[in-house]
Amino acid sequence: MALLTGCGGGSGGSDAVAPIAPPSPLSGVISIEANSRVDQDTMDQLGLDGARPATVSLGLPDNFVLAGYLAGSGGSYPTLTDQGVIFSYESDAEDLYNVPMAKGQSIVLEAFGSRAGNPALRIELTDNGRIVDSAETGSTGSRVVVELGDEAEGEYSLTVRTLGSGPARYVISKNSVGTATQLNFDWPDYDFVPGEALVSMAEGKTSSFAVNAGVSGRYLGGADWLLSMPVAATSSAANSGIAGQQITLEWIRELRKRPKYKSVVPNYFFRTQATPVDEPDYSLNWHYDLVNAPIAWQIGNAGLTPVHVAVLDSGLLQDSEGHWHPDLQQNVAPEGRDFIDGGEPVDPGSSVGGDVYHGTHVAGTIGAALNNEGIGGIAFESKIVPVRVLGEGGVGTSDQLIAGIRWVTGETSGGSPKAQVVNMSLGGLPQIEALESALRYGVGKRLLFVAAAGNSATSVPSYPAASRHVLSVSAVDAGGRPASYSNFGSWIDIAAPGGDASRDGNLDGLADVVWSTSGERRGGVSVPGYRGLQGTSMASPHVAGVLALMKMEMPLLDMTTIRGWLESGLLTQPQDGRTDRLGWGIIDAGKAVAKAIDGEPVTVLSASPAVVSLSNEGISTQLVEIQKFGDASVSAEKVASQPEWLGVELSGSAENGDLELLLTLKPDLLDPDEPARGVVEIAYEVDLSPNTLSIPVIGQLLSDEQARDAGRHFVLLVGTEPTDGGFYLAQSQVVADVENGQYRFRFEPDDGEEPRRLSEVTPGEYFLVAGTDLDGDGLICQAGEACAEYPVSGLREVITIEDGQSLSDIRMTTSFSRPTISTSNPDILPRPGFKGYRLLQPDQAPSTNDGVKAVQ
Repeated sequence: MALLTGCGGGSGGSDAVAPIAPPSPLSGVISIEANSRVDQDTMDQLGLDGARPATVSLGLPDNFVLAGYLAGSGGSYPTLTDQGVIFSYESDAEDLYNVPMAKGQSIVLEAFGSRAGNPALRIELTDNGRIVDSAETGSTGSRVVVELGDEAEGEYSLTVRTLGSGPARYVISKNSVGTATQLNFDWPDYDFVPGEALVSMAEGKTSSFAVNAGVSGRYLGGADWLLSMPVAATSSAANSGIAGQQITLEWIRELRKRPKYKSVVPNYFFRTQATPVDEPDYSLNWHYDLVNAPIAWQIGNAGLTPVHVAVLDSGLLQDSEGHWHPDLQQNVAPEGRDFIDGGEPVDPGSSVGGDVYHGTHVAGTIGAALNNEGIGGIAFESKIVPVRVLGEGGVGTSDQLIAGIRWVTGETSGGSPKAQVVNMSLGGLPQIEALESALRYGVGKRLLFVAAAGNSATSVPSYPAASRHVLSVSAVDAGGRPASYSNFGSWIDIAAPGGDASRDGNLDGLADVVWSTSGERRGGVSVPGYRGLQGTSMASPHVAGVLALMKMEMPLLDMTTIRGWLESGLLTQPQDGRTDRLGWGIIDAGKAVAKAIDGEPVTVLSASPAVVSLSNEGISTQLVEIQKFGDASVSAEKVASQPEWLGVELSGSAENGDLELLLTLKPDLLDPDEPARGVVEIAYEVDLSPNTLSIPVIGQLLSDEQARDAGRHFVLLVGTEPTDGGFYLAQSQVVADVENGQYRFRFEPDDGEEPRRLSEVTPGEYFLVAGTDLDGDGLICQAGEACAEYPVSGLREVITIEDGQSLSDIRMTTSFSRPTISTSNPDILPRPGFKGYRLLQPDQAPSTNDGVKAVQ
């Protein structure tokens, strides 16, 4: 509403008094996350009168996160319950961009489909019509990458097109600094057990834990408990689907308010990290040759005490006579445990796309015996300790995993650990304090933990692999290239063969899958056999097997020594430093076993994080923890060199375990929008011998604020409870177009007159949200669309509008990315069944000028 004022001047007559506009009950500004851009012909734009798909290319900067819309033909979305209007979509078959590229840079495409389907999308990077690289997504939301490779630096054309007829939302992103950004474009939706919560007690409170108000608890060891809701509430939660999950989350929020609990999280499910690919005729040798296993077998000392390897998985195949798989029978230790059903850790034939016997496959890669039939494992003289933590469908819960780890380490079972190496070909969990505690205890007992990085082709950390107490293993194909599905990021430690059925990396005419022990169900009976699979689940046991060989040669080997050797390049095939896809490189069994035989300790300093990225709008200061790996004495730590645009403070000492480096960006010394790269060198002495730790640092002065555009935003006050269909309904709404890189919004008080304008607000309790509707389906904040929530996305809070009250200068930030669940975001919880915020319907207002979408 405009504020009218009278014009002064002249003499005589009466003074004109302008009407005073009532104060806005709610107004503010929405900032846009750095590097945000939007497709120039989204459905939100095509829905306007006379709009047509763009025919010219949109120029993009070095760094960007861009959201877009495509549709092969026009049509209408399915009508939602009580929506009362049909939302249509228009054809937009391809989007064109110009992108600056440099050697080694890549562009990521993530497709999300829409309510009207999930068409495959194709992305092409071209140079004057010549295709440099291309990729296609699957029929569901998926993620692919195109890379420049060794092509010359310059500007390239980028095309994103649909291969189907229905509409689809997508995001493309590029980061010129070359580090894997951990961006998640959908709300966290980890599945969990209704009516249960994992809690860690505050210090000194464990012994005083008391079950009350009908809440039952099961002790998990350490400071951790598994709590169950009161019986009546549990029954309601278990039988009401998404509503039951919401009941559980509300209960967890209440528990978090109690000071005796340090941490309260849902009891999450986790899953295997294998992809079902059956290739029964595939040669079994390529993955052992790739890691130089034959060399390790030749140089290793025979007759040593076997190392026990715990396989936390789905259990092992057992035939009708009670025998394990014939290639595993002689190497299975008697002390296995089943945390799913109790009793022996037998895999009944869980279906992961068929009876693949996941745990049997993993165990075979580690320790299948040499018995003149079938295959042999990497550590074929090791003993397998099967621990069943995965049930039907290859799914388990976090309390079962934690219980399994604590049993193996001896924390809850009493006595010494049941194994020296632990393989976990599973994952998909967020960071959980109770899990970290269990792993930390095991590392203190010299156990070596290995886990699969995950198969989602994302940089979002997957636990337990992403834990600092675990070696995270990514997957490569037979040519040593990163597998297309393998997760990546700063948390990857090492790589190993996981296969890739879409490739023939070693040019032998066969798909690159990993062959191992397996089986099938015949007449209700498990029958042993062999099978080819792909996945980081297959990569992890290669590393576990090599660690078992090393432990045989060096029984006191611990994680500190392993990390020191790993970061010194002593365990992997040669590569130029660490990468986010391969970590410190592909495991080399020959080098690793030779190092264990040598046994000469290596003492080094290691930085966490290993690479630091700072900017004036993101993280401008970073505390780097520097840890000593090895037993030798470290002294004389000092900063040897640093970039001029970086403030550096070194404190503490490696020997005391408190060596820290505080890095502070000096943006005034940077050129705008030009990433600066430098290295901080820490000089130190190991037993008086000089050494250097190098920490790469990237600094950026972002000045693209006025160029940022996340698309037209709908600012809503929505009800605080979703409908039965899972939608939050708008009660008031305004529209905001970008202006100088931000959005300004203003609601109006309800004047009591009809018809009520959409921008008018009545007193009450609401969530304040804003976002884009790129695909024009009447919903905002879906995956691939920009979203802002007050006060922080992912942690929305109720805002109360009172009669006569004015809330001004409200600040929010909109982004295409979504928060993740981690120790740095401990308050974030899953959003089961979240489908978006629903816009007010056009027939609720006299015109489209109040923020209503035009509907064809």
